[in-house]
Amino acid sequence: MAIQPYLDLTTSEHYNRPKFMSWLSALLQKADDAEAISNNIPKAFDIENAVGVQLDTLGELIGRTRFLPFQLADGSSPVLDDNNYRIALKAKIAQNQWDGTVPEIYDMWDSLFPGAQLMITDNQDMTMKGTIRGDLGLQSVELITVGYIIPKPSTVRLNVAWQTELIRQDYLGMIVTTKDIVQITCPNPED
Repeated sequence: MAIQPYLDLTTSEHYNRPKFMSWLSALLQKADDAEAISNNIPKAFDIENAVGVQLDTLGELIGRTRFLPFQLADGSSPVLDDNNYRIALKAKIAQNQWDGTVPEIYDMWDSLFPGAQLMITDNQDMTMKGTIRGDLGLQSVELITVGYIIPKPSTVRLNVAWQTELIRQDYLGMIVTTKDIVQITCPNPED
């Protein structure tokens, strides 16, 4: 809202009064500032843009806290940073809207972890196996392991396995120096 069109509506009786015009400008400016802030609230609480306290407020609404109920394997703080908390919140939203199919799990996974691959196997005995391949941070790995990310039916057990790519460089060699040459003589088997 720009205040000038409203100032232009002032009658000629008051338009040339500087005190009245400054009072009206201050009043309209406060309303304009309030409108600008209120227009930015949806953007500030969008899950993609929210940070800090806004994410905490979203977490209260979604039903997932930033504080993990366990200690991380490396001993670091069990409080999620904004990026991992955003992933946990998106996963909770997806779990609440999940239709129970494996293809939808893949869609959710691709949106949360585009750099990692997931393969779900239904073992047909009330267990599922999730095989994950790719580079994930420790907090993401912990979230997946405790069931914060991959949705599953309530009575089905999910076992998670990790596949990693190892870059190996095997060396085979021999060090020969001219200073210490030792002659080894093998006995002749014919003797």
